[in-house]
Formats: sequence, structure tokens, C-alpha cells
Amino acid sequence: MNPQRATIGPTALSLLNIVQRGSTEQWQDLYEKCRDLGVARQLAGILPLRDPDLMPSARLWQFLLQELHPELKIDLNESQREIGV
Repeated sequence: MNPQRATIGPTALSLLNIVQRGSTEQWQDLYEKCRDLGVARQLAGILPLRDPDLMPSARLWQFLLQELHPELKIDLNESQREIGV
């Protein structure tokens, strides 16, 4: 369990946690929050730090954020990923 530690609003890490491990309901809520450009920028800024094994969800959110706000440019650093043994 990852309790929300922010008292005023969501933190970037709590948003990333929803992207990586959230329920459908949490994703729907996050999508609505991302209509606000400030929230979308916050998520876009931390999205490249996602768990490399959860790339599909990061790609989906990259697409969703850029559809909502075309001015957002999100580089997921896919070419910099090193494969572990």
C-alpha cells in the first residue's frame, strides 16, 4: 500500500504509482485530473522514471497525455535501457 502523503494534492511519485500499479478506477480518475495541464506536466515529468518492465503502461500514458496536451513532449528514454541478467 502506498498512502497519499501530500496534503494538498497528488505528488509526482503518487501519480507514477497509479500509472504503474493502479486500478481501472484510479486510471480513469487520473485521466480526468490530467485534463489540468499542471497535473499532466507533473506526470509527464516523472513518466520517464517508470519501472522499465512496465513500459507498455508508460507508452499508453505518453499517448494519452500528448492527445490531451499536444504541446507536451515526453521522451521515455527507451533507447537507454540496459537489459539485466
